[in-house]
Amino acid sequence: MMKKSLVKADIVKVEDKKAVKSFFKILDGVTDTVRSWIGNIGPDLSSNRDIDSLVLKMNECLNSKGGEVSARKNTVSLGNLYLSLSEEGKIKFLQTLAEKFCPNKAEIDEKIEGYKKNQNSELSYKFEQNLIKILESPRSKILKQFISLPEGLKFIIDMRSDVLKLKNQCKELSPLENELKSILCTWVDVDLLDLCQITWDSPASLLERLIKYEAVHKIASWGDLKNRLDSDRLCFAFFHYKIPNEPLIFVEVALVNKIADSIQHLLDESVPSSDPSNASTAIFYSISNTQAGLSGISLGNFLIKRVVEKLSQEFKSVKTYATLSPIPGFTKWLKENLSQDITLLSKLNVKQSSAEILGSIDQLKTKVEYEGGVKQCLLKLCAYYLLKVKNNSGSAYDLVAHFHLSNGASIKQLNWMADTSEKGIGQSAGLMVNYLYELPKIDNNHENYMINKVISCSKQVLSILKGK
Repeated sequence: MMKKSLVKADIVKVEDKKAVKSFFKILDGVTDTVRSWIGNIGPDLSSNRDIDSLVLKMNECLNSKGGEVSARKNTVSLGNLYLSLSEEGKIKFLQTLAEKFCPNKAEIDEKIEGYKKNQNSELSYKFEQNLIKILESPRSKILKQFISLPEGLKFIIDMRSDVLKLKNQCKELSPLENELKSILCTWVDVDLLDLCQITWDSPASLLERLIKYEAVHKIASWGDLKNRLDSDRLCFAFFHYKIPNEPLIFVEVALVNKIADSIQHLLDESVPSSDPSNASTAIFYSISNTQAGLSGISLGNFLIKRVVEKLSQEFKSVKTYATLSPIPGFTKWLKENLSQDITLLSKLNVKQSSAEILGSIDQLKTKVEYEGGVKQCLLKLCAYYLLKVKNNSGSAYDLVAHFHLSNGASIKQLNWMADTSEKGIGQSAGLMVNYLYELPKIDNNHENYMINKVISCSKQVLSILKGK
């Protein structure tokens, strides 16, 4: 039976601009307090008077005279002030927080000396506590106050997103970014997350978020989305209790009967549904982080492992767990290195010239499929890229490869013309790769890769590299 068709419907257009979270709703009657507390601070923080007023307000959050209730109102007001600022104003706000509210080095030196002199006394623990207390920066104390508010975690996530965008041009923000990351690592610990399945019956607002946040294979329509949530297609996400309506990360899974070698076929709405209870293979074909502010905080590895555990309990026939993954850095690396490293092609015994190889990729963009020599050439170069090209720390250069290899997967097979979309051709000449998660081997693969930098792969991929 063919998958049910849908009446054509336009995807609800979700605005790309960040939805401004208002703290006004947190405490009843706080709006007037916010306005009076902010005073005449301008949205650009363009004058010294504005900066001086901001520093005063930040200090009021640290040293509130009215107790906890007053401190919460001040924190609400500071949050709303930040959200009301222009881009220029936000930069100055963050710079002020980073530079004016750093640890007091003189006090730290004093506490260290006190600890050294008394570390063998009966009261040494008091000096340890004093040292620990003074090492926490005032800006960290301000940031932690936001977490206690209902919308505070999302506020901190969005603030870190802002800082990450600015960190390269504003080096002074690095300590602030580190503290934001540290706070988020504590609050977004995997033990605080709920694994939930998203289905076609989930709230429309949540389905809209899937469309918005899908980062690997764009969801083209409501029909496309329904197909991805059919009986043999599953979607799982991590949620945090302080952001209950917003998935932090989600993964899409296909239950099939062999390792998939084409994303077009996997997402084809005209392909009949299969009985998931008879599936032998689970294919993880898309994993998307939804919050830029959580970048660098590992959630994907825990998500995959939790989903594998869940599927193994619910679908006893599933014995193979693999991915169908993009190779996002391949074409970029190829173009850069073919023009710089003239020995690369001879080292790999590739007969084609750099011009022929790059020209073939350009023609692939017009959907002209190349077979024979060029096909084998690109497969060999891709195998070399995944197996031999490393970053400065000795890990796989490709970020997706590093993610799966560090989780204990192995490279199973390369797939020719597996993603013929414009994005797929542009980033990897249409190639995709399967990473295999063999449950008994995951721990050894992980340790071998992380400690010894050894990449586990199949004989099939090795033979491509060797040209056999």
